[in-house]
Amino acid sequence: MKYLVAAIMIVSAIPVRADVFRYTCRVNGKSLAVRIDDARKTLRWRKKTYAITAQENCAKFGWRATRPGEAFDFCTATQGYADFQQGNRLIQCDQDR
Repeated sequence: MKYLVAAIMIVSAIPVRADVFRYTCRVNGKSLAVRIDDARKTLRWRKKTYAITAQENCAKFGWRATRPGEAFDFCTATQGYADFQQGNRLIQCDQDR
């Protein structure tokens, strides 16, 4: 029994890889947050939640974010950079570390 307890304690101490990615984006001089939860398949931007699917047409990796009446491709690149087009505006983001 003591070995089981010890094993559980060791396993619980191992960090779990989070499937949440956070970015800070610049819009009109303001910093706004984007939160991507890959496990739940959601992207949160400007108090709206979008369903996401993998987007193959991005340079490195990305997601297609959709909600009724809205859609955009959130694409990542190197060094924590990401961007997306919303309307006629290019939104540029940096991954939070």
